[in-house]
Amino acid sequence: MRVGGLFFILAAGLAISSCNRDEPAARQVGRDAYRASQEVKQGAKKAGQELRSAGKEIREGWNEAKHENPPPPKKKKPLPRDEH
Repeated sequence: MRVGGLFFILAAGLAISSCNRDEPAARQVGRDAYRASQEVKQGAKKAGQELRSAGKEIREGWNEAKHENPPPPKKKKPLPRDEH
């Protein structure tokens, strides 16, 4: 989704820059691309932090459940009987 936003921003930058003749279009597109890349970078950083936080919560819940509900003892299998 963020990549689609990046392309949209670049396309909008091209359209806007073609109307503005004071500076070269390529320069404006470069600036727009840089801004878009910074937004994507910040979004990725935020997503990473959210994933890390979610992982920590999952780990804590797992450990709490492990201490509250210990696993049941393993049942012993009966020995096979000889049928002679």
